[in-house]
Amino acid sequence: MQAKIYVYISPEAMETVNTIKDLVYYDRVSLSDDPATDLTASPGYYLNTNALNLIELPADAEVAIHLTPANAATYQQHVKIKAELRGVIFSGAPNLPNDYAKIIAYWSPLIATYHHRGAVYYQNVLNSYCVQLVDLDGMEDPVVVNDAEHASDFLVSDGLVVTVTGLMAIVEGMNPEQFVALTIPINPIMLGIEMEGYHSEEDYAIHPTPQMETLYLRIADILASPDVNHIEISAIRAELFDYGYTY
Repeated sequence: MQAKIYVYISPEAMETVNTIKDLVYYDRVSLSDDPATDLTASPGYYLNTNALNLIELPADAEVAIHLTPANAATYQQHVKIKAELRGVIFSGAPNLPNDYAKIIAYWSPLIATYHHRGAVYYQNVLNSYCVQLVDLDGMEDPVVVNDAEHASDFLVSDGLVVTVTGLMAIVEGMNPEQFVALTIPINPIMLGIEMEGYHSEEDYAIHPTPQMETLYLRIADILASPDVNHIEISAIRAELFDYGYTY
């Protein structure tokens, strides 16, 4: 069994995560009704808590590499946010990178919930296919399960997936306890309640934005990953991630 891989975040982001992680959709969204409780622009708000194992970055952590949209040349060389990997992706999707399920499960293992029952009907438009459906509980609401006894298809990711490539030559020989900072621009229009363009072929812009989320990846975990030169991480959620797929 794979050891739990943690993704590190700032104390400020962890404070936001801890505030909202146990709230149901309506309670979380209602916080934005009052400027005093609105967290939508706070660090950590859009982190994918349904897939990431989050932990606070140690105060003495040494960040050796910064991948940020502010350094466009380096960022675009190593970081992509691909339209074909955004949203609902099942294991048999036709346009997946090699070992996608293995890599993304290492960095961001999806925790299936009740809200995923209808996910099959909202597959990524560039990676949809006829998924095997199973009605396990007789509710006439077919689901796809991660159980080979019942189905060969399973849900592997449903968030905004960030692809990082070409790190081996950079991190090889570095202190394994150092970190790589990965900063992700937030598009609140695409990720918000209306989810404008989320379920489409539209590209996700990777230029600097007023709101960004930063993840810290431990170099030891990168070196132990399925492919050091290819990271896939379901890093960012949409506002409706726990509401269902009725957008």
